[in-house]
Amino acid sequence: MIPELPATMSAEILLKENAELRMRVACLEERCRELEEKVGKNSQNSSKPPSSDGYQKPCKNSNSPDHSDDLSADKGTDPSDEKPNPKSLRQSSGNKAGGKKGHQGTCLKQVDIPDYIEYLPVKECNKCQASLLDSEPVKYIERQVFEPGRPGEFEVTAHRAEVKICTCGCRNQAEFPEGVTAAAQYGSATQAMAVYLNQYHFLPFKRVSEYFNTLYKMSVSAGTVANFVARTYENLASTEEVIRDALRESSVAGADETGMRAEGSLHWLHVMRDEQWTLYYLSEKRGREAMDTMGILLTFAGVLVHDHWKSYFAYAATHVLCNAHHLRELLGVVDRDSNQLALRLMKLLRLSWHYCKGFKTIGMLQMPSVVCERIEKIYDRLLQRALMKEVVYMEKQREELKRKKVKNTKAYNLFKRLTEFKAETLRFMSDFTIPFDNNGSERDVRMAKLKQKISGCFRSADGGSMFARIRSYLSSARKQGMEAKFPLMVGGSFNSCRYSGIKQKY
Repeated sequence: MIPELPATMSAEILLKENAELRMRVACLEERCRELEEKVGKNSQNSSKPPSSDGYQKPCKNSNSPDHSDDLSADKGTDPSDEKPNPKSLRQSSGNKAGGKKGHQGTCLKQVDIPDYIEYLPVKECNKCQASLLDSEPVKYIERQVFEPGRPGEFEVTAHRAEVKICTCGCRNQAEFPEGVTAAAQYGSATQAMAVYLNQYHFLPFKRVSEYFNTLYKMSVSAGTVANFVARTYENLASTEEVIRDALRESSVAGADETGMRAEGSLHWLHVMRDEQWTLYYLSEKRGREAMDTMGILLTFAGVLVHDHWKSYFAYAATHVLCNAHHLRELLGVVDRDSNQLALRLMKLLRLSWHYCKGFKTIGMLQMPSVVCERIEKIYDRLLQRALMKEVVYMEKQREELKRKKVKNTKAYNLFKRLTEFKAETLRFMSDFTIPFDNNGSERDVRMAKLKQKISGCFRSADGGSMFARIRSYLSSARKQGMEAKFPLMVGGSFNSCRYSGIKQKY
């Protein structure tokens, strides 16, 4: 029995406790306001960069933020999960995008005195095959190609095709080089350099235009650069199929996906790669529908390394899970719960990979069975103890909260997954061609995330598809040691050598 306190003393204790609770509530309310202000900041209402907004979608319920809460409540959604509508400080002019009526356009024009002249002779008649070497041309048709020269100037090459009339009456004209189709045009080196700067170094169209104007005094417009990119995208269609075919036959490949903004909504950039090839694919979907459309995993029969995204398990490949993800999740358990079993499991995985690298340097193809069995035994014992510890903790929580069931802890779910997918987690020990993690795929994705940070988003899905195809080519070429040839191979008019190096290797 608790002894009853005098009324005066009981009132004093309650008043003191009430005052302490009031002060604590005030402190918590202040802290809550600070956190709400921090969470409520985004790139639209603060100096935070757009890359910090994450994958939140703009609120589509209302154009007015004052009524978004009511509309969200009606639809059963949490307004805090949605990103507010963009609020631009720029006033709309009411005009449509693009050039206006009466706009004075400009185009590339021929120069009077070119730097170089190449004469294209007519040797014989196209009709009767008679020799025309001694015949005088009736006129010349000239087409000029503009290319970067020394810093501060550009070079113009004039291609002059002879026109001769044979005695049979046939009019014969010399053929121009491949890609020379206009009276005045930019050459393949200019096109290649523009695409290279835009797609590999992520310079915006306008800055690429400024680059040519500043360094070479060439008036390459932003629209012209966009046309170069579109032309390169079309020319690399067959190259993309070469990469796709090569990845289907790969023995070990990695797969990953990451969010990308396109057309104002969340898209997903899928990547499939190995040590020689990379293929990117942009889709509105993240799961199996997009993976099927990508066209590799349906017939892929090798080893697939991934991060345990459930959709990957729908394919008949030999699955391997990324241990870098496991180490990060185990570190989270250590930081949250000070779980020493998770720490020991981290050390075991790292030590296993260290042993694999050591055995690989002396020419072995897999870990000795004695060492492998010992590691697996320790692995099983640590996970068994860790699971038991989490079960005891959850049972204690259930009794304290007086519930029939409590939610599984994150640590329990992790330990259970590591137990059920033991073979996929430790498969790197049985075959040294299998990587310990999926960091290769994450490195290939990293450049796409850099593109997202610089550009913010793709204004159209077509722009994202162009980036994916051209970047697939550039990444594959770099893996095969062809970085120095990038500017020469990306040009829109390089039909003969745009993918010859990769095709020969394949």
